[in-house]
Amino acid sequence: MSKLISGLALSLAGTLVASSALAVTAAGLAPANAAGEERSALTLTNFGYRADVYAVKLVTDNVEAFNLKDAHAQLRCTRAIGQSAEEKSILSVPDNPLINIAASTSRTDTYKDGATHGVRGVNTIADIRIGGQIGDVKTPMLVIEGLTTTANAFHTPQGFGHEETFDFASIRLELLEGTPLQGTPLEALVEPLNQVTDTVFEGTNDAANAVFQVLQSATAPIQIPGLGSIALGKIRGTATKKKATSEAMALEILVEAGGSRQLVEIGSANARIGAPTPAGVFRAGGTALDLQALQSLLHFGNVQHKSIPCEGTLGRTMTYRIPSAGVLLGLVARVSGVTYAHRGSQHAKRDLAKGFSSVRIAHTSVPSVGLEINDIFSRVKMRGKENKPVKSTISSSIGSITFRGQPVAVPAVGQTVELPGGAGLIQRQLVKDSRYGAKSIGLRVQLFENAVVLDLGLADGHIYPR
Repeated sequence: MSKLISGLALSLAGTLVASSALAVTAAGLAPANAAGEERSALTLTNFGYRADVYAVKLVTDNVEAFNLKDAHAQLRCTRAIGQSAEEKSILSVPDNPLINIAASTSRTDTYKDGATHGVRGVNTIADIRIGGQIGDVKTPMLVIEGLTTTANAFHTPQGFGHEETFDFASIRLELLEGTPLQGTPLEALVEPLNQVTDTVFEGTNDAANAVFQVLQSATAPIQIPGLGSIALGKIRGTATKKKATSEAMALEILVEAGGSRQLVEIGSANARIGAPTPAGVFRAGGTALDLQALQSLLHFGNVQHKSIPCEGTLGRTMTYRIPSAGVLLGLVARVSGVTYAHRGSQHAKRDLAKGFSSVRIAHTSVPSVGLEINDIFSRVKMRGKENKPVKSTISSSIGSITFRGQPVAVPAVGQTVELPGGAGLIQRQLVKDSRYGAKSIGLRVQLFENAVVLDLGLADGHIYPR
């Protein structure tokens, strides 16, 4: 296997130290695959751990296709060592015969190795095939075998650190006859590979590693004529006195052949560790939209979802703005003027954690039925002491609703109004409570003829003891 490693960074009294070695052997530092890890079940620490790993994701216009997010293993915020999540998939074809991801596994783990605490996410994919034949049209083909993506965030007595790696066995690229190479970025991509024929290039181990280094140094996606473009997704991490994050995404491939335009993210692993967490960990955040088209079993959402770090925000209010997002290029639904805000703080002497999460949407439209909604707001405030139920406060507001040009009464909190002509229902503020907090949907729209359920302004506020 060849490897591409972005580095290891430790915060040593504010000094950032980077390393590109695979196994870090300096005293107290954690290698990517630490041996002899202590995995005591539910041993609580003063750290908050979180990880998210998946094999493939399809993103269009800032909205994810949830039913096409493959082998997704998510470890939500926890203080416990020995926690893990694993998901497997035999085959993934994201609604496009030119895109095939086979036999993938994603896993996340929290671990302790001596004085080192950490969280690791790993995704492995046996085989990736992009391109081939669609109808009577032949496209270039990109084949990558044995791809592993790893993200590792940890804390040692010297401070916080991170490590990101890619492992891969082989790469093969089959171009169309007459594809120009000389003087193009594509020439640099195939240069490390063996040229099998005039149009076929392949390589393993060091050659494959060299291809990824070309992608890493490229200033723009490299075009593959007749197929689309390929780019390194991301490989980065940060370490401060309070936290470490590790992110690695192997590839972003834009497929434009066959009359479609789909961005496919392949091989992603994210890990984060933060401190302190004396009163528990936050599992809180918000997203603007979640849509389920029941007849076609499609599920879209996660409009650049934002969540509170496990340990909180040190009492600072964080605000994020998304100009717009749409489902199926906005033909089904579109939101604009999205604002996420959240805050979280921990108080060690009082064993107290508190904060809030909110979502605001300036405008929402469902063009197919003529539905327009202005100024949706949803917020969850939470306050909890260790080993006691979390207290939650829910609030929401709606500016105005029109349906086919006619005003519709805004429902009262917890109530439902019917759209004219029996076209559907609008429900205000749906809340799901638990001992650990609450989740609120600011507005739910049910459209009967389209068999669509559209949730808007989803705010989540929970604090968990472990």
